[in-house]
Amino acid sequence: MKKSQQIFTVNLLSFFTLTNIYAQGLEDAMGGFEDNVNDVPINFLIPLALLVGAYFGVKKIKK
Repeated sequence: MKKSQQIFTVNLLSFFTLTNIYAQGLEDAMGGFEDNVNDVPINFLIPLALLVGAYFGVKKIKK
């Protein structure tokens, strides 16, 4: 297996084994800063897009 495929596989497996990742919601971020922060899960498409972008970036650098 190529090294880039191994890196992609490890990143993909780690993506699916992550537990909960939390961030502020849009209402909390735009509404100002309060002491009571209500955390919400991060959309799963953001880490997936970063993973795909990293894969294609490594692939382009290898050429």
